[in-house]
Amino acid sequence: MVDAHWLDSHLHLQDPRLAAIRADVLSRAAAAGVARMFCNATAEADWPEVLRLAAVSPAVIPFVGIHPWHAETASAGWERRLAAILQTSRCGVGEIGLDGKCPVAMERQEEIFVRQLELAIRFARPLSLHCLGGWGRLLEILERQAQTAALPPFMIHSFNGSTEIMHRIVRVGGWISFSAGLADPNRERLRRVFVATPLHRLLLETDAPDQLPFALKTATPAPVNEPANILALYREAAKLRQIDPENFIHRIWTNGEIYADSLLPR
Repeated sequence: MVDAHWLDSHLHLQDPRLAAIRADVLSRAAAAGVARMFCNATAEADWPEVLRLAAVSPAVIPFVGIHPWHAETASAGWERRLAAILQTSRCGVGEIGLDGKCPVAMERQEEIFVRQLELAIRFARPLSLHCLGGWGRLLEILERQAQTAALPPFMIHSFNGSTEIMHRIVRVGGWISFSAGLADPNRERLRRVFVATPLHRLLLETDAPDQLPFALKTATPAPVNEPANILALYREAAKLRQIDPENFIHRIWTNGEIYADSLLPR
């Protein structure tokens, strides 16, 4: 597998917890063969750093957006500033979504989410979506939009929903990204959903620096997660799908290229 290239479909390299070790994290990722990382902002304050990281590392593909937990921090003019970035930079929209466990009122979350969805449609940019305890409303919005105009490419990151929800997402053109929970033998439902997900709609992620994969045998140091750990997740995922690991790596890489086509170097 010397020539294999791994994709980490969702992470947050700009996170302050990585600041002191970021150079080492990127170096370990490169040495491990992690050749592409979809780096997601969570708030306006993150946008410049995500764009800076993408400018200095061709492996970093930027996504800028406002996470539901930060919906109340959106300042006057945020939508105009995000549109300007999308107009002048090759980046996706993320991490955005809905979260039923978030203290921000769902009405505010939905307002911020829908306006970002509209920008992604306007600029034809891929979306990285977060959903926790808000599946009904998220699916309603996506399915209604899909009836009136084509949705841009979108993924649900760190998927934790049911098989039924997965199929509804796939029907409207979405990708399903799984994280280290796959390695937990106690999460049988999640593993069944993963096996049932169409292969051409699968992605894998670390969600670094979060979700440190204790159940995986990783080669990188604690206490935070990092992209080099994605190799252990690929091994576990290929085993669950009973697929040749090398073919599986190629399939996920191809899925990522289709999903993020508009962002990739030409």
